[in-house]
Amino acid sequence: RLMMKAVMKHRLDGVRKMSSHPLLPLYLTGSQDGSVQMWEWGHNQSVCTPRQGGTFAKVTRVRFSQQGNKFGVADGDGNLSLFQVGMTSAGSRPFFTTQCHNKVTSDFVFLGSCSMVATAGHSSESKNVALWDTLLPQRKALITAFTCHDQGASSLVYAPQHQLLISAGKKGDICIVDVRQRTLRHRFTAHESPIKCLAADPAEEFFATGAADGDIKVWGLTLHQLLYNFPGEHARSSFFKGIGQGVTQIYLDSSARLFSCGADGSMKVRQLPDRDHGNHT
Repeated sequence: RLMMKAVMKHRLDGVRKMSSHPLLPLYLTGSQDGSVQMWEWGHNQSVCTPRQGGTFAKVTRVRFSQQGNKFGVADGDGNLSLFQVGMTSAGSRPFFTTQCHNKVTSDFVFLGSCSMVATAGHSSESKNVALWDTLLPQRKALITAFTCHDQGASSLVYAPQHQLLISAGKKGDICIVDVRQRTLRHRFTAHESPIKCLAADPAEEFFATGAADGDIKVWGLTLHQLLYNFPGEHARSSFFKGIGQGVTQIYLDSSARLFSCGADGSMKVRQLPDRDHGNHT
């Protein structure tokens, strides 16, 4: 085991989500009380607080855009708010805000450098994945919505080279959306329990799914076949009850390494084997 020394430590209660800036030494935190703060690495005072605590629902996701010029905040009331980086101060307002799903917005992604975003959540009419154009007036911003993922969508990942949007559901199902054609291309059942997180490799050859039962699976992006199966990688834990169940986050790097962490309190790294030898468990 490699013991890493903390560069800095400061206490911040109730943090649920974090996101790092792609270029600058900045990161965002989103909290249970609805607050969002921007921080600079190495400093224990926040740069700004775009959202104050106690006014909004709990934060479900914070993300910077790929270019780092804007960031978004999704919350438990179904709202999505977008801010300009550098234009953010204590009294600043988002340049775009709307209720994307009337129960909850669980996740969102920026669709490249354009003005479009995709959201995943739970709506009473089951339109649980939606595409939005943030330059249009709010009442016209919804481009299209897809009826999918019974009981709601939990996670999104975007593959820009293929212009494919992958969404995961609370019943273990996966949907593949063609963003260019704005059509639902494919859907299949990936897990028997709710999917908690998604990740795609930078080359867009495959993507990974992590579920509440602790299983991790890796799938081909274009053919959707199962490449690898890692059952019980982060099994349910009765000790770490406060951080959810199963797999909580996954990441794939350009060297085909799979990073994962879960409610068992562990973080694991796997080197994915040679894909020419068929499926692996």
